[in-house]
Amino acid sequence: MDATFLKRTSRCSSSNCVSQSLPPMGGGSDCIQPRSGHQPRKRQHPNTPREGTMSPAKKDRLRVRVILLNGKTLHGFIAHFSPSMNELPLHTKHGRRMILLDEIAYILFQHAADGAMLKSQLPNLLEVRITTFDGKIYRAKIQKTEFNPRGFHAFPVHTDSTFAHAYFFHRGVCLVEYAKPLGDILVAEKLTGKEDVQQALDKQRKGQVPLGHILLESGKLNEQDLQNSLKRQQWMRAKLGEVLIESGHIDSEELELALTEQRKRHDKRLGDLLIEMGLITEEALVSALSIKFHLPLVNLDEYPINDDAHSELQEDIIMRYQVLPIDIDETTLTVATADPLDIDAYDAIRFHTNRRIRQVIAIPSQLRQYIDDLFASGRAEDWLEIDQLHEEEEDEETEVTQLALKGSEAVPIVRLVNKIILEGLRKNASDIHILPQADKTILAYRINGELLQETTLDKWHEKRVVARLKILSGMDVTVHRMPQDGRMAVRHEHLARELRISCIPNAHGESIVMRILHRESSAELNTLGLRGQDQEALQRQMLRPFGLILATGPTGSGKSTTLFALLKSIADTPKHILTIEDPIEMEIPGINQIQVNSRIGMSFSRILRNVLRHDPDVVMVGEMRDPETAEIGIQAALTGHLMLSSLHTNTAVDTVVRLIDLGIPAYLLASALNAVISQNLVRKLCPNCRISLPVDSDIAKLLQQTNMDIPHRLYVPGQCDACHGTGFIGRVMVYELLELNDTMRMAIHDGLVGQELEKLAIQAGMVPKTRHAYELATAGEICRDDLMHLLI
Repeated sequence: MDATFLKRTSRCSSSNCVSQSLPPMGGGSDCIQPRSGHQPRKRQHPNTPREGTMSPAKKDRLRVRVILLNGKTLHGFIAHFSPSMNELPLHTKHGRRMILLDEIAYILFQHAADGAMLKSQLPNLLEVRITTFDGKIYRAKIQKTEFNPRGFHAFPVHTDSTFAHAYFFHRGVCLVEYAKPLGDILVAEKLTGKEDVQQALDKQRKGQVPLGHILLESGKLNEQDLQNSLKRQQWMRAKLGEVLIESGHIDSEELELALTEQRKRHDKRLGDLLIEMGLITEEALVSALSIKFHLPLVNLDEYPINDDAHSELQEDIIMRYQVLPIDIDETTLTVATADPLDIDAYDAIRFHTNRRIRQVIAIPSQLRQYIDDLFASGRAEDWLEIDQLHEEEEDEETEVTQLALKGSEAVPIVRLVNKIILEGLRKNASDIHILPQADKTILAYRINGELLQETTLDKWHEKRVVARLKILSGMDVTVHRMPQDGRMAVRHEHLARELRISCIPNAHGESIVMRILHRESSAELNTLGLRGQDQEALQRQMLRPFGLILATGPTGSGKSTTLFALLKSIADTPKHILTIEDPIEMEIPGINQIQVNSRIGMSFSRILRNVLRHDPDVVMVGEMRDPETAEIGIQAALTGHLMLSSLHTNTAVDTVVRLIDLGIPAYLLASALNAVISQNLVRKLCPNCRISLPVDSDIAKLLQQTNMDIPHRLYVPGQCDACHGTGFIGRVMVYELLELNDTMRMAIHDGLVGQELEKLAIQAGMVPKTRHAYELATAGEICRDDLMHLLI
């Protein structure tokens, strides 16, 4: 063929490369005109450049031009080269420099100083046109059967090239185009005969003279016919059938049989039909394609797949074109395919990723299995429906917001967030923690009151997971240095939960805590674990027309659950019941529930003040967190309303001190307060594996100090399948109930607090929380360590 290596180039956008030729293996840009050369002296190259070390050209040095993936070009000399090297030692005018081969796109070996050049004597050379990632086009010859996972050698078509030899790494190549042989065109046009072409080809193998020149010199062809034929010569992409016939895997009759079947089944690819008809195996198919197109053949079972690559492509692209992203770096996305002839797939991938694409070939059935595995769990057991509960705003999306949205909506990130939430639901966790650290991110679940680390996430996933959660819960995704709150609802099979989400920046990122709220169900009073007389006392208090009932305890002690159980016990009575919550944690039919919204001024105190003009019988305020709310609540309890609320105190008696500290006069508190239940939630031992142990001296001493009898045995957790190896199954409430009588009211009115007030409460029938914990521990309900914690 009358073409030269590095003699001419043309402008070539990446889209043009894709639409007219073989599937490319990298990105493309505008072409750069390479330098045309002089006419150097010829020099015989002794051996074929293989995967071993190259022989030096002159004084043990070869002049090279090294083109890097970042677009830079380096000039210098090397002593040797092998594609299996990790680093290339390049001698430049600035000194010796070591270059990682992973940073190199391709290497052009230039002539030595005396003008000599390397020449190829490889058999079975095939002329191709190579378009590199930087848009340059090279016409060269490559060996049909040569294949290396890193790249391939290429040699000039003519001797007037300034380069004797090149090595192209797959990552640096946009596409490889195969020309329709000139001899075939001349025979088809009846400009010469097959025998004449064959004789010319035999002469061509002895030297590097183009086929057209040989036919001209022998008088078998005239100049005008040659030029017209060269113009008609087409660069084309090979067809699968031709590739398989050329490789000897099938013959023309078998191909025609498969094509006839394909005309009947338009939805079936030729390769799949050939395999289905038993004409070729999957392994033979991909091996032929790998050799033909110089693409690496990978075994997905052995390849270290980079999960980060999955997020670059959406599910519909992967499923439509049956491709699998398996690796990614700063510039290149590696994609496994079973059909390197599918140019539309490459075009779509590059359009959606804006990256250079490196293709590798995988066995079709193996590829399908990996793609199915990638999305199967996302469709079935990891399916999760998420509803945004915040109000949509009309603000324009910034570029940062759009980038965050794109990253957070990638299929792997969506699946990861779903898995994190679903795991919390399955474990019956109360909270999910995402805690950024310096080099990792901790994922933990609070189960039975204990924070248990589940796994770690890498920093790349952390940012995208946080972005998705912020978007779903109505936070501002562009704000990273201020605390934010949000909420969302999730549904999975029969489960429906609301998540209250808190985002707080820390030294290493943004910390996320998700509180799981059971809105659709509230507990019954008889399921709280109350003693019979205490349950009756609370039911009696709920029937009173006015007064204040408080549930107290630390965060996460079940105060809201107790209050809702009390409300539910009177929900069917002819009373107007209102609640003020932040947020609404449980929904009870027949009750008017109001959501606090501080952003628009809907605070506890403001809502409570307005609610009292709404003719309520019973009002529940989620928390008395400030003096104003406490004062309004006390006034409401004294003016004919039954008030329920919560406080953060450790004991029932401490509640009196806390309300006085909030500015409530003792004489008003004595009249308004009806009952206080102070509670803690403690891990409940698994009855199947708990272990009984004798009481040691330290525990015995502690029990004696609290005037309690020393039991014969206490219990510690074991391990079994029923409790998933934790030793605990659920939690139990440890509580004390203070029901005020006249003596207690007088004592509070007179300013009595502390131990003196507690003695009066015990005399009035209150069972202290420590005594209740002792009873549960001796019965094997709670463990020895939790008892000690409550006694100290």
